[in-house]
Amino acid sequence: MKTKLIFLFIFLLAAALRIYNIEQKNLWFDEIFSWHISEGSIEQIVAETSGDIHPPFYYLVLKLWISFFSDSIFSMRMLSVLFGLLSMIFIYRISDKIFKNNSVTIVVLLLYAVSPVNIYYSQEARMLNLNLFLCAGSVYYFYELISKTSFKNGMLYFTFTLLAIYTHYFSLLIFFTEFLIALIFYFTKGKDKRSLINFFISAALINLFYAPWYPVFFSQSAKGQPWRTDQTLIQSCLNAAGYFKDVFLSTYYAFENSFFIYFANLTGIVLTIFILTSVILNFKNKKKLFSGSDYLILFFIVPYVIAILISMKQSILLSRYLSILIPFLLFMLIYFSIKLYSKKFYFVFIAFLILASSLGIYILNNNNFKNNDYRRIITYIENNFNKGDMIIAEPHFMGWSINYHIKHNLSDLTPPVVFGWDLGMQLDSVRVKKDVNGICFITDYSSLGRTNYDSLPQIMTGLGYSRRSFKTFYILPEKVRVDFYSKNF
Repeated sequence: MKTKLIFLFIFLLAAALRIYNIEQKNLWFDEIFSWHISEGSIEQIVAETSGDIHPPFYYLVLKLWISFFSDSIFSMRMLSVLFGLLSMIFIYRISDKIFKNNSVTIVVLLLYAVSPVNIYYSQEARMLNLNLFLCAGSVYYFYELISKTSFKNGMLYFTFTLLAIYTHYFSLLIFFTEFLIALIFYFTKGKDKRSLINFFISAALINLFYAPWYPVFFSQSAKGQPWRTDQTLIQSCLNAAGYFKDVFLSTYYAFENSFFIYFANLTGIVLTIFILTSVILNFKNKKKLFSGSDYLILFFIVPYVIAILISMKQSILLSRYLSILIPFLLFMLIYFSIKLYSKKFYFVFIAFLILASSLGIYILNNNNFKNNDYRRIITYIENNFNKGDMIIAEPHFMGWSINYHIKHNLSDLTPPVVFGWDLGMQLDSVRVKKDVNGICFITDYSSLGRTNYDSLPQIMTGLGYSRRSFKTFYILPEKVRVDFYSKNF
C-alpha cells in the first residue's frame, strides 16, 4: 500500500510540473505549424506532411483531439502532457520487468517526473511526447514478444512500432535497435526460436505497412534542412555531451548566469565520464555481459551513437529529437550505478541527478525566453491597421500566427494573403494588383531567403507606395520588421 501511494505521489508530481505554467510561453512557429496542418482534411494532412520533414500521425491525432477539446493553447499542449504521463506506465513496466525492484522503479519514475527537458516538451504542441509514449510501448511489447509467444503481444508490438515510425523518424532507430537485439538473442542466447520468429514476422509486417511512406522518407532524408550543417566527429561528440545538459538542466541553461552555465557544463562532463567509464567496466565484466539490463542500455547507446555519426553529415543532435531516449538514459544511469559501484555512490549519484533536475526546473519556470513571439507584433499591426489593408507575411508561413490570432480573438485584421513562396513572387503579384491601397508587409529575418528584405522600402517606392509607418521587433531567433505602405495617388 505504501509503495502504491509513492507511485501515485510521483505521478501527481509529474502531472503538476507539466501543467504548471503551461500557457506562459507563446505558441512558437513549430506549434503554429502543428495547428495549421491539423486544420486541413486527412488527405491534406498526408499531402502536406509528405512535403515536410515529419510523418503525419501526430497531426491526425491532434486533429481528432481538437475536434473534442478545442484548439486553445491549453488544450493542444495538454495532449503532449497526456502522452508524457501515459509514458510512465511503460517506464514502470519496463523497469519492473528488468530490475524487479520497487525502490529502483521509484527512482526511475521520480527522475523522469522531474526531468526538465520532458517537462519542456510536455508543454509543446508537437509530436515528441506521443513519439516517446509509442516508443516506450514498442520496447515494452518487444520484450514481451521475445519472452513469450502471444498473438496479443505481437499485435501490440506491431501497432505501437508502426504508429511510432509514422510519428517521427527517430523511432526507426528504436526499431533498428530492437532488430539488433533480436538477432543477438537468436544467434547467441539460445532463446525460444518461436518467439523470435514471431518478432521477425512482426518486423516484416511493420515494413510492409510502412512501405507506402518509404519513398517519402528517403526523399525527405536526402533533402534534409538547410540549417542542419555537417560537423566533424569532435563537434558531434561535444554536441552529444551537451544533450545531458539539456536533459537535467533544461534547454534554457545557456540563458542563465555563470553559475548555472558552469553547473550545466559540470553535469555534462560528469555524465559523459560516468557513462564511458561504466560501459568499459561493464563489458570487462563477463559475468554481467548481455544480461537483460545490458540489452536495455542498448536502447540508449545504439540510437545515440547513430545520431552522432549521422550528425557528421547533417546535425540531428538536438534534445527534441533525442527526447525519446530519456527513459533509456535513466535506465542506463541507474543500472550502471547499482551494478558497478557501491551503495553509497548510488545514493550520492541519484541525489546529484535530482539536484541537477531541480535546478533545471527552476531555470525552466523562471526563464523568460520566448521563441517566435508574435504577440507584440500582432498588437502593433492591429493598432496601425486600416480597413482595406492587405497583410503579406514573408516568409508566408509566419502569417499563420496571425491566422491563429484572428480565429481566437475579436480582430479587424484580415488573414495574410499568399502570392508565392518567396519575396520575389509576392512582389510580382503586388506589382499587378491595381486595387490595393494599403499593404502591411511583415518580414521575418529568420528566413533563409532574407537577401532583399532591407531593400523592400525602395522596391515598394518603385511600385508606387509610400511607407507610412514601420517598426522593428527584436525577438528570437531573428528580428522582425513590420512596414505599412499606402498607395500614391
